[in-house]
Amino acid sequence: MSASREKKQRNSAAANGPTEKERRQAESARKERSKKLLYTVVGVVLAVLVVALLVWHSGILTKGKVVATVNGKDYTVAEMGYYYYPTANMYAQYGLPVDAETLRQSAVDSLQQTAALAAAAEAEGFALSEEGAKSVEDAIEQIKGYADQNLTSLKNYIRNVYGPHMTEGLLRDCLTRDTLAQEYFAAHADTLTYTDDDLTAYYEEHANEMDTFTYSAVFIDGSVPAADDEGNDVEPSDADKTAAMAAAKAAADKLLQDLKDGGDFDALAAEAVQSEEDEDKSYETTVVGASLANGFSSGSTDCVSWLTNEGRKDGDLTTIEVADKGYWVLRFTGRTLDTEAFGAADVRHILVKAELTQTDDAATEDVDESKVPTQEAMDAAKAKAQEILDQYNAGDKTADSFGALAQEFSEDPGSAEKGGLYEGITPATNFLPAFIDWTFAEGREVGDTGLVENDQEGQHGWHLMYLQDHTLAWKATAEKALRSDALNTWTEGIEETYPVTANETNLALLG
Repeated sequence: MSASREKKQRNSAAANGPTEKERRQAESARKERSKKLLYTVVGVVLAVLVVALLVWHSGILTKGKVVATVNGKDYTVAEMGYYYYPTANMYAQYGLPVDAETLRQSAVDSLQQTAALAAAAEAEGFALSEEGAKSVEDAIEQIKGYADQNLTSLKNYIRNVYGPHMTEGLLRDCLTRDTLAQEYFAAHADTLTYTDDDLTAYYEEHANEMDTFTYSAVFIDGSVPAADDEGNDVEPSDADKTAAMAAAKAAADKLLQDLKDGGDFDALAAEAVQSEEDEDKSYETTVVGASLANGFSSGSTDCVSWLTNEGRKDGDLTTIEVADKGYWVLRFTGRTLDTEAFGAADVRHILVKAELTQTDDAATEDVDESKVPTQEAMDAAKAKAQEILDQYNAGDKTADSFGALAQEFSEDPGSAEKGGLYEGITPATNFLPAFIDWTFAEGREVGDTGLVENDQEGQHGWHLMYLQDHTLAWKATAEKALRSDALNTWTEGIEETYPVTANETNLALLG
């Protein structure tokens, strides 16, 4: 599936139903350099809607000066503005200090990756799709709309956003290059697949980050107050510090022994820290290994090392010193890999919208009745969805047969043409909550169907749902990491093939 198609589906779905999934390939790379440098056209535009004109020094002789060269192609000051000024504008908007040198280097990096990917695509004979070309024109039209909203001309708006030398034609070229790079990147990402053996091997190497740990912990404070009873600052003496740590150690050692004797951790911990507020507190924590360090205000490295030790057994106890601060008392309860939780799912759906028959009542300012269906209309939509479900159940009940019904009946333009399919959605995907709840409900199995009400404005109606496939959370984590590494290696190889040469003197003309 091309990146441009995804973008188109997300845009249309925002108004008519669930948005398209953010591809797992893009999610896995977002935290990495490759995705950071790929520009999302609409995101860049939206980020600068309310930005005032950034002050710059312009000149007719400046715009044509070559700033960088990639694959024998020169890029001018005017073109580099596409990568430089949106970020500089955002810094200015939020009053952040602008390090022009850093921003210029970031712009060069972004240009290199985009230009290198585009060059590799062209060398391979990979052409921009029709949908990609249309998305470029859609973006231009969207920018024109932003200009109208800001009561300015397209020419002025483009220059405000992308620099004093940007033109509509040059912006179209930049958008086209970016979209080609994105489609090429997405096409390669689609080729990356991993077997269960691959995922298991990754887990075995990263079990400490992927396992779920259960433990209890309490901190015995061994620090000396930096202020006296009257609030005056004081400098504790070495003797005071030594005494405070000795007292904390004695308390931690006593707690440890009481726990070894079979005492209750919560009760003993509350007594050790002398906190009435903590008397009913549970000190037990269950957390995925990748977040273990978050549970410790200090000494996290030693605590995590102890908890993740290969020889750790259920019920193990220890104390861990944090220099000049105090002691942790830890009890290890267990660790396991969650092999049941969903990480992602592929879902097909058919949206049946409720008919809108009401006119707006001017007396009710808080609601526009013309956009709200009657209960009778909602009931009719549900009945129609049930009829489609009955038709599905009367057939061979396969993903393909459901997809055929979606193409025939679904009113969601973002998915109807591909059989109602949304791939790789997660519990965090920005979909209708009821849609997500159904998909990830406990006990949900592949092949399940059901009806879900949609009460969002503009989308009122019913979803006929079909769970096509699901990925376990641990497998999704492993696949995400493997794909991210592979994409980074692939992208870096392309950049080595198509290196960038920057003209530092002309680059300084930006900003």
